[in-house]
Amino acid sequence: MSPLVDPAPLYLLFNQLGGDRVIHNRFVNDFIALWRARAQRLSAALVTADVVEANVVLLSIRSSSNMLGAVRLEQAAVRVQSALKNNDLSGCTQQLPRLSEVGTETCLALSRHIIRG
Repeated sequence: MSPLVDPAPLYLLFNQLGGDRVIHNRFVNDFIALWRARAQRLSAALVTADVVEANVVLLSIRSSSNMLGAVRLEQAAVRVQSALKNNDLSGCTQQLPRLSEVGTETCLALSRHIIRG
Protein backbone atom coordinates (compact mmCIF):
# COMPACT_ATOMS: atom_id res chain seq x y z
CA MET A 1 0.00 0.00 0.00
CA SER A 2 1.31 3.42 -0.87
CA PRO A 3 2.05 5.93 1.88
CA LEU A 4 -0.48 8.62 2.72
CA VAL A 5 2.14 11.28 2.11
CA ASP A 6 5.32 11.01 0.09
CA PRO A 7 7.67 13.65 1.55
CA ALA A 8 9.60 14.11 -1.72
CA PRO A 9 6.95 16.31 -3.40
CA LEU A 10 6.61 18.31 -0.17
CA TYR A 11 10.35 18.94 -0.20
CA LEU A 12 10.21 19.87 -3.89
CA LEU A 13 7.38 22.32 -3.20
CA PHE A 14 9.40 23.83 -0.35
CA ASN A 15 12.32 24.36 -2.73
CA GLN A 16 10.08 25.75 -5.46
CA LEU A 17 8.78 28.27 -2.94
CA GLY A 18 12.34 29.47 -2.40
CA GLY A 19 12.72 27.63 0.89
CA ASP A 20 10.14 29.91 2.49
CA ARG A 21 8.82 27.96 5.47
CA VAL A 22 5.93 30.38 6.07
CA ILE A 23 4.55 30.12 2.52
CA HIS A 24 5.05 26.35 2.48
CA ASN A 25 3.23 25.92 5.77
CA ARG A 26 0.43 28.20 4.61
CA PHE A 27 -0.08 26.02 1.53
CA VAL A 28 -0.20 22.86 3.64
CA ASN A 29 -2.47 24.46 6.23
CA ASP A 30 -4.80 25.81 3.52
CA PHE A 31 -5.13 22.33 2.05
CA ILE A 32 -6.00 20.95 5.49
CA ALA A 33 -8.45 23.76 6.21
CA LEU A 34 -10.19 23.35 2.84
CA TRP A 35 -10.51 19.57 2.94
CA ARG A 36 -13.94 19.41 4.58
CA ALA A 37 -15.36 22.09 2.23
CA ARG A 38 -14.00 20.27 -0.82
CA ALA A 39 -15.50 16.97 0.31
CA GLN A 40 -18.85 18.67 0.95
CA ARG A 41 -18.79 20.43 -2.44
CA LEU A 42 -18.11 17.11 -4.16
CA SER A 43 -20.89 15.38 -2.28
CA ALA A 44 -23.36 18.17 -3.09
CA ALA A 45 -22.35 18.13 -6.76
CA LEU A 46 -22.94 14.39 -6.97
CA VAL A 47 -26.31 14.65 -5.21
CA THR A 48 -27.46 17.24 -7.75
CA ALA A 49 -25.76 15.41 -10.66
CA ASP A 50 -23.64 18.50 -11.36
CA VAL A 51 -20.93 16.69 -13.30
CA VAL A 52 -19.04 19.89 -14.16
CA GLU A 53 -18.80 20.97 -10.50
CA ALA A 54 -17.84 17.46 -9.38
CA ASN A 55 -15.08 17.40 -11.99
CA VAL A 56 -13.80 20.82 -10.88
CA VAL A 57 -13.63 19.68 -7.26
CA LEU A 58 -11.92 16.43 -8.19
CA LEU A 59 -9.35 18.29 -10.31
CA SER A 60 -8.67 20.57 -7.36
CA ILE A 61 -8.22 17.61 -5.02
CA ARG A 62 -5.98 15.80 -7.50
CA SER A 63 -3.73 18.74 -8.34
CA SER A 64 -3.20 19.89 -4.78
CA SER A 65 -2.72 16.30 -3.61
CA ASN A 66 -0.08 15.83 -6.29
CA MET A 67 1.76 18.97 -5.20
CA LEU A 68 1.74 17.83 -1.57
CA GLY A 69 2.61 14.20 -2.20
CA ALA A 70 -0.80 13.05 -0.91
CA VAL A 71 -0.44 9.81 -2.81
CA ARG A 72 -3.46 7.82 -1.64
CA LEU A 73 -5.80 10.79 -1.76
CA GLU A 74 -4.76 11.53 -5.33
CA GLN A 75 -5.32 7.88 -6.25
CA ALA A 76 -8.76 7.87 -4.61
CA ALA A 77 -9.71 11.05 -6.48
CA VAL A 78 -8.56 9.47 -9.76
CA ARG A 79 -10.88 6.51 -9.14
CA VAL A 80 -13.85 8.79 -8.45
CA GLN A 81 -13.03 10.91 -11.48
CA SER A 82 -12.82 7.80 -13.64
CA ALA A 83 -16.32 6.79 -12.55
CA LEU A 84 -17.48 10.35 -13.23
CA LYS A 85 -16.07 10.24 -16.77
CA ASN A 86 -18.13 7.08 -17.31
CA ASN A 87 -21.26 8.89 -16.03
CA ASP A 88 -21.38 6.46 -13.12
CA LEU A 89 -22.72 8.85 -10.48
CA SER A 90 -23.76 5.93 -8.30
CA GLY A 91 -20.20 4.59 -8.41
CA CYS A 92 -18.88 8.04 -7.50
CA THR A 93 -21.25 8.27 -4.55
CA GLN A 94 -20.26 4.79 -3.35
CA GLN A 95 -16.61 5.88 -3.31
CA LEU A 96 -17.21 9.08 -1.32
CA PRO A 97 -16.88 7.53 2.17
CA ARG A 98 -13.45 6.10 1.27
CA LEU A 99 -12.34 9.35 -0.36
CA SER A 100 -13.45 11.26 2.72
CA GLU A 101 -11.67 8.83 5.05
CA VAL A 102 -8.43 9.01 3.07
CA GLY A 103 -8.73 12.79 2.93
CA THR A 104 -9.08 13.07 6.70
CA GLU A 105 -6.17 10.67 7.29
CA THR A 106 -4.09 12.63 4.77
CA CYS A 107 -4.78 15.91 6.54
CA LEU A 108 -3.57 14.40 9.80
CA ALA A 109 -0.45 13.07 8.10
CA LEU A 110 0.21 16.42 6.40
CA SER A 111 -0.05 18.24 9.70
CA ARG A 112 2.99 16.25 10.81
CA HIS A 113 4.93 17.58 7.82
CA ILE A 114 4.49 21.25 8.66
CA ILE A 115 7.97 22.72 8.87
CA ARG A 116 8.77 23.93 12.36
CA GLY A 117 10.85 27.03 12.93
